[in-house]
Amino acid sequence: MNKNELSLALLQADTRFENQEGNLSYIEELIGSFQGKADIFLLPELFNTGYKNAFSARPEPMNGHTHRWMKQIAERTGAAIAGSVSIAENGKVFNRVLFVRPDGITQHYDKVNVFAFSGEDKIYTAGRTFPRFDWLGWNIKPMVCFDLRFPETARNYAPFYDLVLCPAHWPVPRIQAWDKLIPARAIENQAYFAAVNRIGREGDVVYPGHSCIVDFLGNHVCGPITEEGIFTAVLEKEKLLHFRKSFPFLKE
Repeated sequence: MNKNELSLALLQADTRFENQEGNLSYIEELIGSFQGKADIFLLPELFNTGYKNAFSARPEPMNGHTHRWMKQIAERTGAAIAGSVSIAENGKVFNRVLFVRPDGITQHYDKVNVFAFSGEDKIYTAGRTFPRFDWLGWNIKPMVCFDLRFPETARNYAPFYDLVLCPAHWPVPRIQAWDKLIPARAIENQAYFAAVNRIGREGDVVYPGHSCIVDFLGNHVCGPITEEGIFTAVLEKEKLLHFRKSFPFLKE
């Protein structure tokens, strides 16, 4: 089924440190109140562990506990659910976006630009491919946090994507870059851009949220959000395609 109007829900959550079950239970409770009201639920980067804890927590295999939980949520809500998780595969660990559909089919993306400044390169293997997710007739590109700083990572080549999904752990000192780069990426790639950042404190690091959805003109459809919770917006593909037809810059 193809949908012109796509309902997208951002979960700006305060991740519980060293409490995976608490994180999953809390997110499940939030989603429960929005069941039937979204086509996609987008969760923050490393939503099940938190950022710092993911460096020491044991990574999960594909179809491990968190992945199975995502499948259950997707089946129950009839919506796709996306977020990044530490995944171990073939002797390597990846910061991997899982995009899980209600039928259980899972697509994934491994973060290409690992954040060496915080030591990610000591834990995570950088991804090498730029897959697209297909859902309800929308062509979706995944990114993760630090990827946002690299325009070549976001470049919109044919077949053109319609929407970016970007989970993140982006702290207060660099939030101005986040606020500016998201509209820039949306404008230069003529696509919707949805980015969800966590909120709250982890050790000495404060995360301010500022999750948002920006349209192809760089206008905020939702956010920037500064409180905890779920926030939704409806995206219209027909408007996007009309704009691209009027200004066919992507072909250049």
